[in-house]
This record gives sequence, structure tokens and C-alpha cells, in this order.
Amino acid sequence: MEFILNEKSLHGQFESIEDFLKSLENNIKCFQIIYKDKTNKISKIKDLYKCNITADKKLLHLRECVCVESLLAFQIALEQEIYTLPFWDDDPAHDLSVRYMLEDHEITATGIAEAAEKDQSLVSFASAKYMDRKLTVYKNTDAVIVHSMYTPQYLVEAVGERLKLDRDDMLKIRYENTRIDCSNLEKRFGANCLEQDEFEEVLSSMDKFNKHESWETIAVDDGLELKKYKPDSPKNNWFNGTMYQNKTIMKFRASSVLRVFGYRKGDTFKVLRIERNHEYSDHG
Repeated sequence: MEFILNEKSLHGQFESIEDFLKSLENNIKCFQIIYKDKTNKISKIKDLYKCNITADKKLLHLRECVCVESLLAFQIALEQEIYTLPFWDDDPAHDLSVRYMLEDHEITATGIAEAAEKDQSLVSFASAKYMDRKLTVYKNTDAVIVHSMYTPQYLVEAVGERLKLDRDDMLKIRYENTRIDCSNLEKRFGANCLEQDEFEEVLSSMDKFNKHESWETIAVDDGLELKKYKPDSPKNNWFNGTMYQNKTIMKFRASSVLRVFGYRKGDTFKVLRIERNHEYSDHG
């Protein structure tokens, strides 16, 4: 799968180079996710280094600046991306004589037009106009939808399946820093065991869980039915003999059959297992 690094999303919007480097955390995570499959590529224009970071500093000035150590890895990763093949403008796919428009602006001869022509997605920098949204690009009168990615969450939501990401990894990324934490989800009882419709039901229920204002509103949601897991005997305790046997295990509904098991830690629900057949739920 191929992406295009959106040069139009870097237009001098940052107050300082340090602010820009801090914003790169999401971009670098997106790069890492995309490059998990070595066949994936991120194309860019050859002179991307001329794009403005601030009103008077361009990407090429990164090599002259001394940044704090915590941001150095972001700087190095971005510089590797800027100057590395492929460059889409070596052999553009879109017709430079055709008018491509985004809102009221002509964007012919840009990465956005190239993405529209090749049915590809953009990786964009932190710019309000391009962060995690669908862009409607017009090729003459024909409308083309182009995804513009900034966060890993949107990347996974929009093209996770096409990237062939492990579903458990998709859940970890999608719900990172939210009320739901899937980092402890056990592989044997994870999302990779689900059919597509079951996976979509789990996503829907987790999204609903996250959108609630508080744990109090979650508790009274009849659709989720969040409740304590109370097995009727030790042999029917799904977590007996595990490191979680002394935790207060909770569960909530993903469908009439599917259940999500985990425990609360502070303001976070730590997901452990997904049950497909209601076998253990029948006993607790």
C-alpha cells in the first residue's frame, strides 16, 4: 500500500521548530505502523525540504538546529523520510493539464492531486485543515475522497484492514490513551479469532463505552450492561489460575452473544478477553 506525505499540510503554521518537533509524535507513529509491512511506501515531493515550518524556517533548517534530546528521535526519523525515495513527482500519475480543486483552491501538481488520482491516502502534518479528515478533491467535475491521516487512531480506523494489521494491534492503537486499554488483551481470546461482523460489533461497543461522559453513565447503559463477573463455581471461573484471579473482573456486552472481559484500574477498563459464545457468561 502506498501513501503520500502531504506537503500542503506544512505551511509555516508553527510558532517554533520545537513546537513542530513535538507535533511529530503522531506522524512518526504513523510511519512506524505503515512500515510494519516492508512493501508499503510513503511518497513525497523531491523538494519537500523547502516547506516552511515557521514563517522563516524551512525543513532544511532542521539540520542546523540543536533540539532537546527527547525530540531528537523525531527529528532523525523525519529527516530520513524527507530525503528517502520514492518521490512521486519523478513520474506523476495525475495529468498536470487537468484542474484539480480542493474547496476553492487549485491543487494540481501537489501530493493531494496525486493521491486523488492514484486512490491513495495522505499522511499529513499537524494542520487544522488536514488533520484526520476526508478531503473531497474535484478532478474537473468528478469528486474523489482522499483520507488525510495525522493520528495513528485515524490511520487504523480508515485503512487498518487494507494495511492488514493484526486486529489486536488495531485495538491497542485505536483506543490508546482512552478509557479502554487493550494492551493486555490475550491473543488466544483476542480480536483475531472473530469474524468480520463480530469484530465490527466489538468496535461499536468499545466506541460507545468510550463516548460516555462518566463511569456512572456507563453503569446505567442497558445496551452495554457493564456488570461484575460472578462465576458460580471455581471450575467455571474463566480466570481461575491466571494472574487476574484476584482481580474484580467486569464484563460488558458487544452483542447478544459477544462479551468483553476486563477490570477497572483507575479511570481505565483493562480489556483481557473477548468471549464469542457466551459459554462462561452463562455461569457468571
